[in-house]
Amino acid sequence: MTHLIVWGAGELGGRVARRWLHTESAATGYTNTPARHADLAAAGITPRRGSPAADLTPDVVLLLSLPGHTVQQQAVQQLVESRAPVPRRVVFISVTGYYGSAPGPISEETPPGEGSRPASIALAEQTFWRWAGSAGVILRLGGLYCDGRGPYSALARRGKAGRSAPPDKTMALIHYDDAAAAVVAALKHPTPEPVYLAVTPPCPTRLEFYRAACHKLGLPEPDFDPPLGLPPAEFDVARLRRDLLPSPAFPDWRMSLVFSRP
Repeated sequence: MTHLIVWGAGELGGRVARRWLHTESAATGYTNTPARHADLAAAGITPRRGSPAADLTPDVVLLLSLPGHTVQQQAVQQLVESRAPVPRRVVFISVTGYYGSAPGPISEETPPGEGSRPASIALAEQTFWRWAGSAGVILRLGGLYCDGRGPYSALARRGKAGRSAPPDKTMALIHYDDAAAAVVAALKHPTPEPVYLAVTPPCPTRLEFYRAACHKLGLPEPDFDPPLGLPPAEFDVARLRRDLLPSPAFPDWRMSLVFSRP
């Protein structure tokens, strides 16, 4: 049986560890604070704080699921400097922000978008590749949601839609459970691809999403700036469906509107 180490056992990392224990015997979850430790221990996950560098061996598998690409890059750099051995499989959680606002067809081979954020995400991925090499797998996740988390719940708390992005920008979304299932599959796959785009199309524009969400919540219509005339982004998830997530449990973005807890 294979030991899973999760660095960043939060909402996603904790779900991955719980799924792992359905078929495997050991999982350790590292966090920055002890806030989640009681829940992790109750699920059979060994909770620890800090870095897992001292516990890494070539026989374990590792999930890097820390919050934010800058923190992820710093974590990998720490592993490099500590000369920690590379596990037999390492999954790195990246984000579709890698593509920026690129319109049209998007696949794993699409280059980074323009701007500082896509460049920073790409740098984090490059740092990861330098350490993990052929043992590494990157999952570029869309926006995560579940009951109480995600854009719908954030809207319920705010009471209005923000205007920080154009209304015709495409929103890439994936449920936490589907993301966790894809991560476990990537950890176990005998010959995974190096990168997977983890989104569940069809994907709405911001205007489509927030109109539907405001209607459900009884809020006024979203007041956005005029659209920029962006063609919709079209995410190619054939690789994800083939290898990691053939049948998403939450296949339609409208399912994100059923979560009523803010």
